[in-house]
Formats: sequence, C-alpha cells, structure tokens
Amino acid sequence: MKQMKAVIFDMDGVISNTVPLHYETNVRLANSLDVDFSHEWNQALQGLSRRKTVDAIIEKSSFTFTEEEIVEICAKKNTHYQALITQLTAEDAQPGIQRFIKDLAAQKIPMVVASASQNARLVLTQLELIDYFEGVVDVTKLKRGKPDPEIFLKAAEHINVYPSECVAIEDGEAGLSAILQTEMFSVGVGHEPFLKKADFYIDSTERLTIESLEVALNLHNKTLYSF
Repeated sequence: MKQMKAVIFDMDGVISNTVPLHYETNVRLANSLDVDFSHEWNQALQGLSRRKTVDAIIEKSSFTFTEEEIVEICAKKNTHYQALITQLTAEDAQPGIQRFIKDLAAQKIPMVVASASQNARLVLTQLELIDYFEGVVDVTKLKRGKPDPEIFLKAAEHINVYPSECVAIEDGEAGLSAILQTEMFSVGVGHEPFLKKADFYIDSTERLTIESLEVALNLHNKTLYSF
C-alpha cells in the first residue's frame, strides 16, 4: 500500500465553525448594496478570496465602484470579520475535529492549513490548534486562488511531500475542485451534493476519524501508517 505522509486542511467549515461569521459579514455587505443574500450563496462563495467574494456581491448590485473604493470595502468587511473572530474559543472548532487533529499529531503525521482566509492564523490561535500545524499557506503570496490548485500544491511543498502522498480535506466547491486537479486523496465534508465527487465523502467532521479515513484509503490501496 502507498503511505500517505501528510494531511492538508481547509479551515472554514472543516476546522472552524466560522461559516456563519462569513455569512454575517457577507449579508451585511449585501444589504448595504441592496442585494439579496442567502445561505446557499454563502456556501457557494466558500473558499474564495475576500476580494473575489466582494466582487461577486458587487456584481449583483446596481452600484459601480472605483478600485480604491473596492479596496476600502474589502478592508471594512475584514475589520468586521476580525471583530467576530476575536471572540472565538476552542469551543468553536467543528465537531470532532480537535480529536482528529490530535490523533494525527500522535501518529506524527504532518498537517498544513490551506485556507483562503488571511485570518487563518488568528482563527487557529483562538481555537488553540495553531501549534499542531507545520504551517499555514500564506495566501497573499499566491498568484491564483481556489479553485486553482496552487494553494494545495504549496501546502505539500511546504513540508516537502509529494501531492500524491497527501490527504486534502475540504467543504467548499472551489476548494474541492482545486484538490481534484491534483494527485491528492480528496475528502469532502458536508451536505452539499458536489462533495460526493471526493475520494472519501462524509456529512460531518464528527465522522472524520483516523479509523474512518484509513478504511477509505485502504479501498484505494493507500494507508496512513508506515510499515
């Protein structure tokens, strides 16, 4: 069996219960532009950069803005979001994810975060999980955001592991599309139909355990364990 040597995580909706916070900041912006905003649209925007999210909402409005004004809108949106995430605690981790991360650490399996959020380190610090990760991909240095696979390839590169030796976990369509363009073993978590395109699909992080992942890997002649 081929040994998998690392696990790469998306953050929002996989590690942190921050999707509702993104919804709150997005609906606030949409309301200011007289745009109807839904939870479904919020889910569709998961994994996109702050700028791409703002552009998508502006596009549905009747307003036009200069580049300078759009940058200011992005900054205000981020200020509001940061105020929300400073209130996060370890209790705001997704169900079962702390156990899963700690179990991977106990097996000495390196982990990296590949999140579109520029606030990833702050969120992980608030959740008391930052120290379990070998690194967090710096999205400000990427040329292309999700659904381009660059962020996941950079995560593998950060720990000197081949993409084919990585498990990558996502809950967003853009992120999963990115993973599927690589040789990584994909894990889709959530209720959205597109997530079933992953190599391993589960409806909740609570079901994400080393044991369940190992069973799924074995079906593809892969394993988490070294022999």
